[in-house]
Amino acid sequence: MKANREFGEKGEQNGSALLIAIFALLLISVVGIALLVSTGTDSALAGNYRNSTSAYYAATAGLEEARGRLLKKNPDFINKSNAYPALFAGGTATFGQYDVLYIINPAGGDTVDPTDSSGPYADTEYDTEFTTWHLSGATVRTPYVSSVSTLAGIPGPLYKWVRINAITEWALGLDVNSSGHTLDSNTPLYYNGNGLNLSSTGYEALEITALAVMPDKSKRFLQYVVVPSTLQYLLAPPPYQLSQAFPAALTLAGNGVSYVGPDSSSFYVNGDDPISGRTCASPPWAPVSALGYTYSNDSPSVNPSAWTLFHPGNYTGFAPPPPALATPSISQVSFPPTLQTVGQFESLIQTITQSADVVITGPAQATSSMPPGMSPTNPMTVVVNGDLDFNGWHNVGYGLLLVTGNVNYDPDASWEGLVLVIGKGTFTGSRMGNGRFDGAIVVAQTRDGMGNPLANLGTSSVSFTSTMGGAGIYYNSCYILQAMAPMSYRVLSFREITQ
Repeated sequence: MKANREFGEKGEQNGSALLIAIFALLLISVVGIALLVSTGTDSALAGNYRNSTSAYYAATAGLEEARGRLLKKNPDFINKSNAYPALFAGGTATFGQYDVLYIINPAGGDTVDPTDSSGPYADTEYDTEFTTWHLSGATVRTPYVSSVSTLAGIPGPLYKWVRINAITEWALGLDVNSSGHTLDSNTPLYYNGNGLNLSSTGYEALEITALAVMPDKSKRFLQYVVVPSTLQYLLAPPPYQLSQAFPAALTLAGNGVSYVGPDSSSFYVNGDDPISGRTCASPPWAPVSALGYTYSNDSPSVNPSAWTLFHPGNYTGFAPPPPALATPSISQVSFPPTLQTVGQFESLIQTITQSADVVITGPAQATSSMPPGMSPTNPMTVVVNGDLDFNGWHNVGYGLLLVTGNVNYDPDASWEGLVLVIGKGTFTGSRMGNGRFDGAIVVAQTRDGMGNPLANLGTSSVSFTSTMGGAGIYYNSCYILQAMAPMSYRVLSFREITQ
């Protein structure tokens, strides 16, 4: 009896152990399955995030390609072949309220047509912003521009198209002039350096919108509002006028400046902006002085030895009221507050250098250094870090020339635009010739002989030998404006458009 009882108790215990083992296995299986499900969910979330992030950066790449290709100096400038002359008159993008331009980026045999409402890459966003005429009523410029993202033979970002168009208050949902009235849906917005406006003051603001579609069909819509960034905003931001940054045909900035002109009856310095024969639509600016200086103690009436003039009647321009003599037209001038200190002039050098078409290390000879291809329709920004000698260069330059060393002028050369001699601040000339400057010249000494910045503007000088030739310097606002080509397109706003 005792043996049987012991055997029964052991059997019951063995059954309990089996149940415990089964429950433990079930618990482990549940935990394992949960881990597998969690891992799969995490992988799916990571994949979705990866695709979404990839689409975001692909759309950003499309925005940046369009922003860069709006610049005329870009080798892949949108209007390089002049296919859209109405949109890029003068090199700066100007869109009418209905104008739309697309950059397309098909991949893998895709057909990308943003205007096809039944297609996989239809531009459904335009109609939400421009409800008055819709995409069907817009002037869509053709042919579409092809993306350059895959030109190197490497697969580029997977955006499908980028749209460029003018922007309105209604499209932005922004009352730019705080009128409190219904948002304007028809007037393109402009940017004047301080903000957007409806008065066409400054440069037109453009909207850039990009659509990216990934292989899993995830989409991202991103959008910029951009405006041209030009020297005008740096030199003379509103309320100042650009003419205030160039207050004379030849301006010598600094203290103790000097000018010595040639003894040539054909050499003129003229501060009158031409009325006839203008090459731009801008109306003539008010006359300025032929020669300008910025410190009162350099006035010829106070310190006549500071100026040596032959043929004073050849220096014409702004004339003070009688009884003062009309010629020579020499007066004290001032720059806007943004262009008065050494630091501001040095900052100007850096900004121009960063966006220059050509940067040359001096000492340089113009005959071997000046870039080819300059023309009235293709002005360039040329920076020479050091001295520049024009000897033997019998050509015409167009655009903006910045020289940080000495300029040695050969009067057989001509320049239409701006010449800035900032740094060493010296301008010399000794040869004969028939060339001339049209636009304006500014000379300022900001560095000492070792190239170190000065505490204050120094003794800039222009010194021509008495036997030098040339036709002289003629103030011309058209050529000044021509040199104000956009350095970049600045992003005013960025947003993602929900789908």
